[in-house]
Amino acid sequence: MKPLRPTKCYLCGKPLQGVKGVEDYDHVPPKQLLAKSLRKPENRIKLWTLRVHRACNNSYSADEAYFTHLLIPFAKGTVAGEAVWQKAVQDYAEKKARDIVHRVLNQAKPSVNGVLLPRGKVWLDYEYERIDRVVGKIIRGLVYLERKAILSLPANINVRITLPGQSPPDDFIWFMTNAPGESAGEHQGVFAYRYSMVDGLHYWAMLIWDRVIITACFAETTSLYGEEDR
Repeated sequence: MKPLRPTKCYLCGKPLQGVKGVEDYDHVPPKQLLAKSLRKPENRIKLWTLRVHRACNNSYSADEAYFTHLLIPFAKGTVAGEAVWQKAVQDYAEKKARDIVHRVLNQAKPSVNGVLLPRGKVWLDYEYERIDRVVGKIIRGLVYLERKAILSLPANINVRITLPGQSPPDDFIWFMTNAPGESAGEHQGVFAYRYSMVDGLHYWAMLIWDRVIITACFAETTSLYGEEDR
């Protein structure tokens, strides 16, 4: 994928002026998914970045931290997942990000509607709107990287998380079996994705750390504009 020099912020659609301190680089997907220990030059993992307004980028920071910490307990089992897990353990020992860790832990429930779950199983009563917001941001970033287009999302997108040991939804299995194309992503093993956009209908499938599947589907409520058209 060729590097881009955006003239507009893909998050708000407004022009970028190149003003120092007002603008920033955003990572697609969020940088937190790739542990710092794996970002060394010898690993040849290059994160995609897009120029955005700093205020737009910062407005997602808390949600991205929540998104990552929600998934970290399920990361162990792969090289990329283990690295993120070890970083989270180290941060907690150093009294970093403890508030968000405790928030996530408090959302893990041993029962559902009064029914006690089997030992070792929990129900995650997570904050759906925050997850939808981050997944939507990732999709918008990928669309811009691939098409240099700014995508407006509907108010609600159908996001589902499949954790290790759970059966993927039927639509995901059908999509991976029948949809054309191959998995994309320059740092697979950390983040990979496939998608289809037909007649304004989107279906996205993402794989994080080779452990967690995320699917999202929605219908466009507005046109997909190339940057030169806005």
